Amino acid sequence: MVYDVSAKGARVMTQALISPGDRVAINLRLPNQAASTVIELATVRWGKEQTYGIEFQGVSSSADTRLQTFMDRLSMPSVGPTP
Repeated sequence: MVYDVSAKGARVMTQALISPGDRVAINLRLPNQAASTVIELATVRWGKEQTYGIEFQGVSSSADTRLQTFMDRLSMPSVGPTP
C-alpha cells in the first residue's frame, strides 16, 4: 500500500522483507489512471516495522509524466457548490 507519493519517492507498507539500502522496482496504481506507473528503480531509505520510505531513481519519461499528472491533480483546489 502506498500512503504518500511525490515525484521523488513514496512511503509504502509491505509485508515483503526489505531493508534500507535495498533497491526495488514497483508498480503504482494511481487514481484516475488507466495503467500502472512502473518505477524501474527505487532505493529503500528507511524502514519501521512494515512501513518504508523509498526514493525513486529509475523513472522513465512516461512514469514521470504520470506522476506529474497525479501531483497536479492533487494540487488543484476542489470545486464545491456555489451558495
